[in-house]
Amino acid sequence: MEIELQILDPQTLNLCPQGPVILKEAPEELRPFLKPEAYQSMIELVTPICRNVKEVEDFLREYIRRLEKIAAKNKALIFAASLHPFAQAKEQKIWEKKRYQRIFEELQLVGRRFIAQGLHIHLGMPSGESALKVYRGLRPYLPLLLALSTSSPFYEGHPTGFHSYRSKLFEVLPLAGLPRDFSTWQELEGLISKLKDLGIITDVCDLWWDLRIQPALGTVEIRIYDVPGRLKEITALVALTQALGHYLLTGPAPTKPPEQELILYGKWQAARYGVKGRFIDPLSGQCISFTQGLRRLLEWLKESTKALGLTHYLQELSPLLTQGPSSTKIYMQHQKGRDLKTIVRDLKAQFWS
Repeated sequence: MEIELQILDPQTLNLCPQGPVILKEAPEELRPFLKPEAYQSMIELVTPICRNVKEVEDFLREYIRRLEKIAAKNKALIFAASLHPFAQAKEQKIWEKKRYQRIFEELQLVGRRFIAQGLHIHLGMPSGESALKVYRGLRPYLPLLLALSTSSPFYEGHPTGFHSYRSKLFEVLPLAGLPRDFSTWQELEGLISKLKDLGIITDVCDLWWDLRIQPALGTVEIRIYDVPGRLKEITALVALTQALGHYLLTGPAPTKPPEQELILYGKWQAARYGVKGRFIDPLSGQCISFTQGLRRLLEWLKESTKALGLTHYLQELSPLLTQGPSSTKIYMQHQKGRDLKTIVRDLKAQFWS
C-alpha cells in the first residue's frame, strides 16, 4: 500500500516544503519506505509486502507515528487528506527530481494545479490471467471505493461542490482516469507495447489510470481512492479491497462488464456527492444508492471476509455510511461557520481516533 501524506506548518496549518528535510532526517531503517512526491510539501509512505490487513495496520501505526516525530523535530506536521483545503498551488515547490521536472515541463499549468494526494492499494496475484480477471471484476466497483474515501471538497480556500475534487483534477492529466476493459491479456499487452514503441510511455507507471495491472510487481493496483482522514477508515478500505479481490479471484469469471459510460456515471456521482451518490449495481444493472451498493457487496463478500479474517475491519465501514468520510465532515463544519484552519486542526486530531 502507498499513501501520500501532506506536510503542514504547525502554526499556520498550511502546506510547507519540509519533505526533503524529513527524508534526510529519517533513520536508515525508515528510508526504504519513504519516497519523495511531486511537491516538497508531500511525502509518500510505502508498506512492505503484507500478508494480511493486520500487518498493514501495524506498519502504518508504527511508521506514521515515527514520521510524525521526525516532522515535529523539523517544525512540521503530517496530515492525511487528498487536497489541502486552503493551500495555494502556485506557492508549492516541486521536488527536485528529473522525473518530476520532466512531467511538469510537459503538463505546464495543468500539472501546477495538481497538488493532490492519493492512496494506492496493491493486491498480489498468482498470474497475469488472474490479474486480468480481478482487474475486469474491479472496474465496476471503482465508484463505490471512491465514494467511501472522499476527502477533497475544497480547493485553494473555496468549496468545489465536489466531495472528491482530486479525482476531477486527476482526469485532466494525460492517460489518467477510468481505464477501458480488456478481454484478453494479449490485448492489454499489445496496447502497452504500442504505447512504449511510440514513445508515449516508458513503462506502466506512466499510465495514471484509476486501476492498473503492474506486471513487474505481480499486482493489481487500485488507485482511485482519496486519502481517508482516519487510520481505521484506511484499514477498512484495505480490508474491503482485499475481500473484493479474493471474491473476484476465487469466483467465476466476470460476465460482460457494464458499459464504460455507466461506470463513469458512478464515478461522477461518487466525486460529486460522496456516499450520498448513485451507483450502478454491476450484477442487477440497477441504479441504487452507494449505501445499498455497499450492503449488497458485503453480503456477497461474507465467505471471503471470513476466510481472510476481516470482519472486525469491515465494521468500520458502517460509520462511513452514517457519518460520511472526511469530505462530509469538512462540509458540515464549514456550514456551521468554522474556518478552514480550525477544520484542518480538528481533522488532524481525529486521525488516530
